[in-house]
Amino acid sequence: MGSLLAESRRLLDQAIAEHQGVRREAGDVVRLRPGMGWEHNLQQLLERARKEAMLTVASPLRIQQYKPGRQTVADMVSTGKEVRLLYTPCYAETRDYESLQQQPELCDRIRVSDADFHNMVIIDRQVAAVWGGTGEQRPYGFVISNPELLRVLHQFAMALWTSAPRLSRHRTLSQPESDQMTLAVLRALDLGLKDELAARRLAVSLRTYRRYVADIMVRLGVTTRFQVGARASELGLLKALSEQ
Repeated sequence: MGSLLAESRRLLDQAIAEHQGVRREAGDVVRLRPGMGWEHNLQQLLERARKEAMLTVASPLRIQQYKPGRQTVADMVSTGKEVRLLYTPCYAETRDYESLQQQPELCDRIRVSDADFHNMVIIDRQVAAVWGGTGEQRPYGFVISNPELLRVLHQFAMALWTSAPRLSRHRTLSQPESDQMTLAVLRALDLGLKDELAARRLAVSLRTYRRYVADIMVRLGVTTRFQVGARASELGLLKALSEQ
């Protein structure tokens, strides 16, 4: 499974790289910069699903405003549509688990993976939205209807989802290594290290490091890296760093 995920991710990154900055006349791959109406547009995309939808959330672009269309997803499940949801561990922690338990049909569709993946919505394997850039200066978005690229997107998302534990199982697992990585990233931010240097020190890719930063922002409920330091100080996390 590990080799399949690695190959799928390689193909996905290659496909996206080939379409960087391209707007095809046929309109099968359109690049845009997510604006304030991005979440509303994503919800409308979900509402168009006839049979199935895949939603993977690595990190939202606007932490305070992002809403995953929970009621829309619940309505889709209730009408018999196949819905799969994939979250990063840190994003999963921001969900109201007690409320989700009251909707077991929806809760069972959620799985949690610490793999490196994009935010994506794939509808009926016919159209997809891919977006990201949290922690970077220029967020990006693609609306995709190209059949070949859709196959790669769907293959990658399905490989992750089928191999990931359900949300309920994830909640029972202790993840001390996750806490250690959080402290390591906070230390890098506190030292003012550039992302490239911090990623090398933590032995992770630049994309993964930036995702860790974005996940920490979600967990702390802040929208800027400066606020990360302030909030971490309030919670005593910086003190914990100095004691190590």
